[in-house]
Amino acid sequence: MRTIPAKKKKFSLSSTAILVAFILCAGLVVYYSAIRPEKTPTSGMTLFEEVTSRDLSKDYPQTPAEVANVYCSIVKCMYTQELTEDQLFTLCGQMRALYSRELLESNPLNDMLYRLEQEIDDFRDKEITIGSFVVEPAEDVEYSVVGNKKRANVEFHFTLKGKAGSKLPEEVLLEEDEKREFKIIGWRVHEGK
Repeated sequence: MRTIPAKKKKFSLSSTAILVAFILCAGLVVYYSAIRPEKTPTSGMTLFEEVTSRDLSKDYPQTPAEVANVYCSIVKCMYTQELTEDQLFTLCGQMRALYSRELLESNPLNDMLYRLEQEIDDFRDKEITIGSFVVEPAEDVEYSVVGNKKRANVEFHFTLKGKAGSKLPEEVLLEEDEKREFKIIGWRVHEGK
């Protein structure tokens, strides 16, 4: 009977251990890559699906900067993607959820939809889209008190792509309502501090 030298047994044992470890690692990679897409809600979503997936009645933005970020996401979607009338109506509803009661009253839904359609068509005719946007950091937001209501001014800008590429600096003006949520009360072109 033939005996195997000790060195070969060690080599055989360590190659088996390496092979088992490799198989376990490969199994973990396959397992996590199969589960991961289910855990990331925005993977594979269009911008429209991503923007409209948030239920603002249950998950309202906590800070004025977050409100501005949601607003800018909605605007980018409106002016960048080809939308059906139903999709534009849905986005308009998302945007109106960010508005103060007074702003809603002064902008009836049908009038707002008509103006949006005209502006979007104008952008398309000029072959302009919104490439990106930047909202100022939360720590830079300016707060004030007018009457007994807390207000905030948040600067942002859109970068336009197309024939007339440029940056549009703006400010969104917000006011805290009775639920302590900041709602949009207006906008103005940012002229610098």
